Amino acid sequence: MLSQEHDADVRAAGNDLRDDAPGIVVPEPRVPSAARLLEMTARETDRWRDDARAEAAEIVASARQEAETLLRTAQREATSMVEGARAEAEGVRAEAERQRAAAQAEVGRLEQVAWDHEDRLRRHFNEMLEQLDR
Repeated sequence: MLSQEHDADVRAAGNDLRDDAPGIVVPEPRVPSAARLLEMTARETDRWRDDARAEAAEIVASARQEAETLLRTAQREATSMVEGARAEAEGVRAEAERQRAAAQAEVGRLEQVAWDHEDRLRRHFNEMLEQLDR
């Protein structure tokens, strides 16, 4: 923030010894000094603006690069998760198929046992009937 001391320093640099007290002759400000100060201020302002723009561009570029890195990482993780889920689903499907085949084999075995029992019972009843007929 500009202060009166700063104003005095600027006036001294420009050989402007003006004092606004009554009765004192105040020399005119030197235009070249004021112009030089304005020019310096403009240069500094331009430099600060350029620095700020460059810093903003670096921040944006860094943020974009980080976003791309995060996106690639997320895509890799998603692909890995999908592949894992597919492998697990395939494992579940294979296990279900194995259990189905085992169940069908058990059903086939039980049907054979039932047929064998039916056949034995039929023969046994026929033998009993033959014995009763005699």
